[in-house]
Amino acid sequence: MDLTSWILEVQVITASGALSPGPLTIATASSGVKEGWKSGFLVALGHMFVELPLVLLLTFGVLSMLSNEVKSLLSFLGGVVLLFFAFLQFKSLRNTELKIFSTTKNSLFVGSLLTAFNPYFIIWWLTVGTKLIIDSISLFSFQGVFLMYLLHVWMDFAWLILVAYTFYKGSKMSNSTLRIALLLLGLLMVYFGVKFIYDAITV
Repeated sequence: MDLTSWILEVQVITASGALSPGPLTIATASSGVKEGWKSGFLVALGHMFVELPLVLLLTFGVLSMLSNEVKSLLSFLGGVVLLFFAFLQFKSLRNTELKIFSTTKNSLFVGSLLTAFNPYFIIWWLTVGTKLIIDSISLFSFQGVFLMYLLHVWMDFAWLILVAYTFYKGSKMSNSTLRIALLLLGLLMVYFGVKFIYDAITV
């Protein structure tokens, strides 16, 4: 894998999770209605407070797992998870409207709480995310993990700030546009899901 392919992989897989409507996005939209873009920044920061330590723990546990058998297993599991998420994505196309609900006033706390207790977030990093960590270490040693995380986390901040600001301004993405965006993300998840499984079988 070359640098361009690796960057594309990190960005697309990050987008498939970060840009999909979920608890964190909905909470950000809710708080953004009253608090504006700053609430999106604080939610993303709270998310990072939980996510970064997990990435570091996985990184320092990965070195002992760099056998071809483990790489294949993680690649296969990551592919299965991505295909499952794609299935959920396609299923959600029947109802893509974000429904605003009330949250606590502390956006930082909301970001941390909804991240820590989101089982899909944990599953993502234990499978798909760990595959990205292994690829990063293989290409650039430990420095690659920090670069990978920067490529990953900026999208969380950009998306959540945009959601908060958009709802603060009182505008919404049209239902048809959101359906198209979710369909494209679902197709991208299918592509990388199949690719991960193919890599696992052919290693």
